[in-house]
Amino acid sequence: MKEENRFMAAAVLLPLLVKIFFVQEGGYKLTIGRFAALGALTAAYHLFLYVRKVRWERRKTALLYSMMCLFVIGVMEGICFLRQNGGIGEGITACLGLLLAVIVLAGAFLFVKGEKGVSEKVIWAAVFAAFLIRIFYVVMTRSHLFQNDLAGFNAEGYGHLGYTYFLFTDGKLPDLNPMEYYELYQPPLHYAVSAVYLRIFEFLGMLPEEQSEWGEVLQILPLAYSMMTMVFIAKIGKRMKLSAEGRLAVVCFAGFLPYSIMLSGSLNNDPLAVLLMVMCIYYTFKWYEKPDIKGILIMALCIGLAMMTKISTALIAPAMAVMMLYRGWKDRKQWMVYVKQFACFGLIAFPLGLWHSVYNFVKYEVPLGYAAFLGEDSAQFIGQHDKWARFFDFDRAFEFLAVRLDYIHDFADYNIPVTLIKFATFGESSYYDSSLLTNILGTGIFWADAALFVFMAAALVFWCFRKDGRGIQKTFLLTGAAVSLYSYLKFCIKYTHVCTMNVRYIMGAFYIGCLVIGGALTAIQEMTSKKGAAAGRAGAVGVKAVTVMSVVYGAAVITLLAGMEALLP
Repeated sequence: MKEENRFMAAAVLLPLLVKIFFVQEGGYKLTIGRFAALGALTAAYHLFLYVRKVRWERRKTALLYSMMCLFVIGVMEGICFLRQNGGIGEGITACLGLLLAVIVLAGAFLFVKGEKGVSEKVIWAAVFAAFLIRIFYVVMTRSHLFQNDLAGFNAEGYGHLGYTYFLFTDGKLPDLNPMEYYELYQPPLHYAVSAVYLRIFEFLGMLPEEQSEWGEVLQILPLAYSMMTMVFIAKIGKRMKLSAEGRLAVVCFAGFLPYSIMLSGSLNNDPLAVLLMVMCIYYTFKWYEKPDIKGILIMALCIGLAMMTKISTALIAPAMAVMMLYRGWKDRKQWMVYVKQFACFGLIAFPLGLWHSVYNFVKYEVPLGYAAFLGEDSAQFIGQHDKWARFFDFDRAFEFLAVRLDYIHDFADYNIPVTLIKFATFGESSYYDSSLLTNILGTGIFWADAALFVFMAAALVFWCFRKDGRGIQKTFLLTGAAVSLYSYLKFCIKYTHVCTMNVRYIMGAFYIGCLVIGGALTAIQEMTSKKGAAAGRAGAVGVKAVTVMSVVYGAAVITLLAGMEALLP
């Protein structure tokens, strides 16, 4: 089995093991009995590999992953101990955080040194580390924290949980006007999957008695979605033939952006929508290399299901269309083959993606592309600021680096670029300012994220003008990013509320930006390898510096989240 297929299986299996072994609603997340059972299962797996005489390299890799898991479990239990005993002084907490960062960095660089550079094992170890930080976040964070528009899981509820409740109890779409009940205008795939998932747990007798705890059960789904997203991003980098250093940077920046991790615990439809958008990118690239009917059917399913999850995922469709039409033009002598393929694509993608919008329009007269408007009486309303201020007024923008959501507490963020970075770094949390450790790390990561977004733009300009045989890939990514960015800015200007600037509306473009960085690093390596020794060394140093920074960035985010978890109740 290929490594990427093993990781895809792990992305499905590990969240289920998390639900079986960890007590998310308990003070301590792993009881002694469950730890012993987990240890026995791990030992049995290694014994199985030994008895089967699996080659030592694979057994060594499995042992590395087991040690990483044990380390994360140790950090979890240590934080639980601090929570249960009232915490410790800020100075000691900062020292423990520094120790954690040193251990993570030392382990990473010793592993890279042992591999004599960035190898496939290093890249997949980074993916596994991204898995573990997501498991850490979901297990350690209560399901009601840092969410968006959930409301209640009950008959009076609305929002994302209310939508799931209706499908869980009635087995059909709610017979309510979506414009009168918040979030019920959304397409139903995410909520239907969640309802079926709860039914399975109910059948197995594993649902908690208190409905307020069902969110802990549901979090396993976005955890799996987020982990699968990381696997597909790694696969896209490989299909684009990016260098090992470029792919490692892609995985680290995409996998450890704080909001990317927070998305793994989100109970709304964003995690599934993002996964399906990333799958659209991967399968479009794959089809372009081998344009057969199977490939285009998978593409149609991906975009159709994506739009059935969240209609804004259609923003990736223009990029897909560009690549499809270009491939058809290149093979225009076989035009009938492509006419048939495109017809099959349309017959699947359009009905699957648009039926719910048409249903709402016919039954409730909901406009196509409808999104709820909070109104000028909302505490988040920022419509009094003109467009110039939304982009270029930085007055008070940096005095508090977490998002300020309303004027009730003195100030609401309205500058789009700055607020986007705030959401990307802290989501809607403000714990960064609660301790010495989180303040120092949070401030550093905020500015690192600001630099990352600027670096993405610079990498895009550099890579797009570099001739390296990846022109159609660049066109695809540029189209996808441009359409997404335009839609995001239009959304922010039209719906003048703080929450509309959330990075969750542009996560697909962020992941594209990470791929662009990988492409730029690869181009630098290819370019400098053909030049003199001095230029080659300079290029190699630059690429290595970015790669090292991506690993340091990941270690810093891991430490920040550990520090934030120590502060949570």
